[in-house]
Formats: sequence, C-alpha cells, structure tokens
Amino acid sequence: MKKSFIFVMLILIPIMLGMGSMSESDSPEKIPVTKEKFSAAFIDQMDVITECTGVSINGKTFIEGTKGKGLYTIAFKEIKDIIFVQKAEKLKGMVRLMNDERIEMVLNKDHKAYGKTKYGTFQITLTKLNKMIVNPQDQVK
Repeated sequence: MKKSFIFVMLILIPIMLGMGSMSESDSPEKIPVTKEKFSAAFIDQMDVITECTGVSINGKTFIEGTKGKGLYTIAFKEIKDIIFVQKAEKLKGMVRLMNDERIEMVLNKDHKAYGKTKYGTFQITLTKLNKMIVNPQDQVK
C-alpha cells in the first residue's frame, strides 16, 4: 500500500508542478510574435490611445468574426480601422477597409489584442476597446 502511494505521488507531483507554468501563458511580458509586422493605435473605452508595434489579435494578423452563419477573416493589410461596439451580449466590429467599404461582423468577446509599446508589452480584450487604427505604412510591401 505504501509503495503504491509513493508511486502515485511520484507521478502526480511533476504534473501538478507543470500546471503552475500554464498560468504564465497569459503573462503580460509574453505576447504572440507574428511573421507579418503591423503597427496600430488602440483607443480604449476611457479614450486612452496606445501606439503599438508587432500588433496581433489572438496572435493573428487578421480579425475574425461571423456574419450570418459564416465565419470571416480580414487581414490587417486590408483594414483602415475597426470600431468595436458592445450590444447586449454581442461584440460587433465595424471594419472599414482600405477601399472605404464597411463590413460589420460579430466578434469573439474573449479575443485579445496584443502589441509592443515603447515602454513594454500591451494586451487588452476587444470588449474594452473603442477603436483600432491600423498604420497604413505597414501595409505596403
């Protein structure tokens, strides 16, 4: 009986210690690094403007949302800006494209925007944003 208890503990201890490192994945010092590099200005609900480089949403350089029953993605290089509007339980994204066409999508409320400031890293959930303005100079390749 004593041997089986020790055996179980030897298996469980490394697993439990490894769980502590899982909480660090959302660490403010660590943000997703993307292949494509974009900069943007984020305007939050308190009208604070944060200029960032290395911008992504959930580690991707596109916005993802639904329109009707379909799932859409729009690359940052196609976007001028996005206005975020919380309506009841839905987060809507009013996307203005480079050609001034506008597309409204329902976004995932749990997604986060990430970037680097001159002071350090930046992250914010989309529900706390009013607007994201993609820097047009980054869209020229």
